[in-house]
Amino acid sequence: MKSATRTVLRKLGTDLSLDGEREARLARDVEEAQERQQTDESREETGLSGVPEEMLTESEKRHETYRRRQAMGGRFTPAAERLPIMTSQEREERDKSRPKWRVATSFEGRIEKLLEKYGPDLDEVQRHLTLGQSMKYEFTDEGKVLDREGNILYESGGLTGSSS
Repeated sequence: MKSATRTVLRKLGTDLSLDGEREARLARDVEEAQERQQTDESREETGLSGVPEEMLTESEKRHETYRRRQAMGGRFTPAAERLPIMTSQEREERDKSRPKWRVATSFEGRIEKLLEKYGPDLDEVQRHLTLGQSMKYEFTDEGKVLDREGNILYESGGLTGSSS
């Protein structure tokens, strides 16, 4: 059928084959309108982020930064509300389960001085050693203190030799 005939019949509304075309065109128009609406909404959500960075002016970049920050702020509750607030009892309970760290030691003197001061209690002597001293001397289960070479400095009775 020629297009002129179709337009006349369309205006008259008597051609039945044109009803299908009309419905298909309407369905297409509705889909296109929905797609346009969705893209408009997505543009509103993304703001200027769809535009390349180099095309934006400084004020537009600043505006986009603040807009993004506000959008993120609206999605989460304020940080103060998300932080756990502990009562004094909860804090005490938490501190009980934490390990107690030793106080840092300071140099009190050579190992002979420590052995004389704290006597036969070798655990107390070890607590008062500095890191360097604790690496230099070895405490055995039999109550002996050995230096690096294996010389005995202290036996359960007292000092045996001098350290270097």
